Amino acid sequence: MKRFAIIMIVCLAVPAFSASVLRQARDAIKKNQKLDETAKTLIAEATKEGTKHADRVECWRLAAECSRKLQAEENKKMYLKQKADTARFFTLILDNYSRTLTADSLSRLPDEKGRIKALSPRRVHDVLAPQRNNLLTGGKWFYRQGKNVEAFRCFDTYVNCLDIEAFAPDSLATKDTLLAEAAYLAVATAYASNNGEGVLRHSELAQKAGQKSYLIQEYTCRTLAARGDTAATLRALKLGMERYPDHPYFFSNLVDADIAAGAMSEALELVDSMLAKDNTNALRWYARSLVLLRLGRDREAIDACDSCLHYQADHIDALYNKGIASLNLAVIYAETACTDINDPRCLRDREIIRSLYNLAKVPMERVRQLTPEDTTRWAAPLYRIYLNLNMGPQFDEIDKMMKN
Repeated sequence: MKRFAIIMIVCLAVPAFSASVLRQARDAIKKNQKLDETAKTLIAEATKEGTKHADRVECWRLAAECSRKLQAEENKKMYLKQKADTARFFTLILDNYSRTLTADSLSRLPDEKGRIKALSPRRVHDVLAPQRNNLLTGGKWFYRQGKNVEAFRCFDTYVNCLDIEAFAPDSLATKDTLLAEAAYLAVATAYASNNGEGVLRHSELAQKAGQKSYLIQEYTCRTLAARGDTAATLRALKLGMERYPDHPYFFSNLVDADIAAGAMSEALELVDSMLAKDNTNALRWYARSLVLLRLGRDREAIDACDSCLHYQADHIDALYNKGIASLNLAVIYAETACTDINDPRCLRDREIIRSLYNLAKVPMERVRQLTPEDTTRWAAPLYRIYLNLNMGPQFDEIDKMMKN
């Protein structure tokens, strides 16, 4: 009998403690005292195993009320031009949102007896709506401070109101003219803080902002690539090409993807289709030279390099490709060249081979001038060029360099 009584006392102690916490919290809120400590106690009680469902909801609701009271204090300091903590002011608004929405979502779940006593949407709206514009203001303030994680929380919370019944999402989607801008800022700050989930969550809406929306698609592609989702990355790149054909990121990466997959015909088709739209674009001519070089069509590759260099004289990659393509032609020609010194064709073939090495020499030396530290790129080609052109001092310099 004594054991039964003890068990009953312990069981009754749990709800009694919740009631005590709630009673003390309401008193602290009424007196505007120890609100930070009160909020922590309420959240601890709300997340504790064994707390009654209704008490759990009420703990979160009262914790939100604490954050509103604290935020009002910071707001008063600002109004009176006293020393205020701006970061705390905006963080308290975020706390109000997260705590109120937690209470709201919990209230929509059945309690221990299967009953649902949801909070009034109007009540939730009245608590959150007055501070919604401050979420945007806070996000921009954090962003200027370089605090991208906090900035994202503000923008993310602002946009997520679309999913909250209390804000009448359909109406919000049509009447809120700042939604796309907030989504754009959410993606930008998510990307800056390596938050891939945040990037993907808001990318579609963000592109409706118009301002530099091509960057949003680029961030989406980069995020998908970082996750290793090749199929989704390719789809996003193709969509980027359709929407923003002049932004080089999508074109370059699609060509690279085709080359990596060995889909050279597709790569050349893509390049030629883009050149048909604008044949003054240096990047597209360079891409054509790259594909042709991989296909072994060296003479055409040289022509493509020349077109690229016409529009961008010091395009390093085009200079390199021209040098390599010319070297390839020299080596291939030498394989079937006449070697009989008594044959008149021998002298002719030697001159052709020499001219091809000279053709390779000029762009490759320019690559060296532009990237003197990148010896792994130009040293070996110049070694071969100087050797075949009998350029002793230049050859010795490269030879020494490669041996060190």
